[in-house]
Amino acid sequence: MRLKALLAVASILLILPAAGVAQFVMPYSVVGSGGGAMTGASHQMNGTVGQAAIGVVSGPNNTNEIGFWYRPGWILTGVEDAGDLYPNTFWLGQNHPNPFNPVTTIQFGLPKSAHVTMKLYDASGREVMTLVDGQVDAGFHDTVVDGSGLASGVYFCRMVSERFVEARKLVLLK
Repeated sequence: MRLKALLAVASILLILPAAGVAQFVMPYSVVGSGGGAMTGASHQMNGTVGQAAIGVVSGPNNTNEIGFWYRPGWILTGVEDAGDLYPNTFWLGQNHPNPFNPVTTIQFGLPKSAHVTMKLYDASGREVMTLVDGQVDAGFHDTVVDGSGLASGVYFCRMVSERFVEARKLVLLK
């Protein structure tokens, strides 16, 4: 019994390093040319883009997931991914551009319909303007801040919705 256990451990130790050898980087020329051959010390692959491939293949210009060659960004099915329609959590993004003069955009997201209050405060904590105050549908949203009537300086945007409270620093440079 002891010998069987020792043999089992030894066989696992011999197999583990081999698994690392099977992972390799496929050069862009193989995928970019629509196919070709690739060989290495422990593998040889022939095929074209779209053919099944065995192993984990990745690099800066190509990715293999579940045995399929493709370049990130390719639309192989003819159907574009619509992306997430709703965020998973409440979130407040950083304004862009930042610093801004005089207009900037702030993105925020809601996983469900909720009351949202978003206000802009100056560096001393005084409320400068209300950006959003009301019921907002679930999804991704943008709000525009027009700072044309404000002085240059640091401002803070604070969003409150249900139990979510977040703030971002904005810089207005005129």
